[in-house]
Amino acid sequence: MPLSSLLRSLRLMTGLVLLVFVAMHLANLALGLRSIEAMEETRRIMMAPWRSLAGTVVLASSSVLHGALGLYAIASRRSLAMSRTDWVQMLLGLVTTPLLLNHIVLVEIFKLLDAQFTPYYGLLLCIFWKFVPANALLQVLAIVCVWVHASIGLYSWLVLKPIWRRIGPLLVPLLFAVPILALLGFVQGGKEAMSRLEQDAVWQAQITANFAPIMEAKQQMETIRDEIFLVYLALAVIALAIFLYRALRIRSQQVAVAYDGGLIGQGRRGLSILEVSRLNNIPHAHVCSGRGRCGTCVIQVSGDEAALTPIGEEERHTLRRIHASEGQRLACQARLRGGPQAIPLAVVRLMPAYADASASRHPEEWANAPAVSLQVSP
Repeated sequence: MPLSSLLRSLRLMTGLVLLVFVAMHLANLALGLRSIEAMEETRRIMMAPWRSLAGTVVLASSSVLHGALGLYAIASRRSLAMSRTDWVQMLLGLVTTPLLLNHIVLVEIFKLLDAQFTPYYGLLLCIFWKFVPANALLQVLAIVCVWVHASIGLYSWLVLKPIWRRIGPLLVPLLFAVPILALLGFVQGGKEAMSRLEQDAVWQAQITANFAPIMEAKQQMETIRDEIFLVYLALAVIALAIFLYRALRIRSQQVAVAYDGGLIGQGRRGLSILEVSRLNNIPHAHVCSGRGRCGTCVIQVSGDEAALTPIGEEERHTLRRIHASEGQRLACQARLRGGPQAIPLAVVRLMPAYADASASRHPEEWANAPAVSLQVSP
């Protein structure tokens, strides 16, 4: 398996692990609509797999690997020609770690500083809504960012599969319902915690006693949080610097691409045909956003085939699946090699720009689709 495919699969698998963990956590949080006791009783069951040694290792390694692979994806980009969905997912992925840092330090790292500390919903809700209310806002933002980021990734993966027609109508409403119910449970649980603090002296004494060690270690926890943030920021800056270096290094190596309809696109060595299309505002189908999975960006290439990188295993698999003919390539995988160019490389887009996920699942149904949207709008 090529390295790029291996890394993509690893990123998908680690993302699925994190999605399952977050979904279980949010489902638990939604029980705040019933009571804090219901949240706590369910927590012991739903979080038990993740508190085992194996679960902790899997969750921690998935978190680190998924974040590292996200930064690697940024560093390995050749341009910023991305769909709006990809922009949203990338930016949400970047801000997730800073938003979750306070929560991670409190719930996970403080347990290493104080072996007697056990985080429970009553205490956490009081911290968020009474003692450190700013963290409540961060928690809400974190929930939204994490869930939207994960939902985009899950949708992008599943929508291309035949099973989507059966599970899509059930999954999409669920993706909206889970965070909404979790936020409602978070609010209702906070109201209950505040009410108990005012009316129940025993509850207040218990919360105060459990919160005291946290305040004593506040400075140490903030130092740890800041150090983690600086490491993450440094890695993000390095990833961005590598991207900029790669982009600037090939900036002067211009290559022209001639499209059907008399359109000409200017690109650079190393860019894919799809990236050239995006940079020149030339409509081009790309349901999977250039990951080589959907086949909707398929093109017919004429001219010097050596002007493009050879077909890789992942592209070959997708081309076979969509029954591509000789001379056809995936625009997202075929990258410009550059070099002397007497005439522009000529390509013909074979799918209309409005092609959707069904064109990936059943390409034969789109064989004779009208191509009016292939042209640039006036």
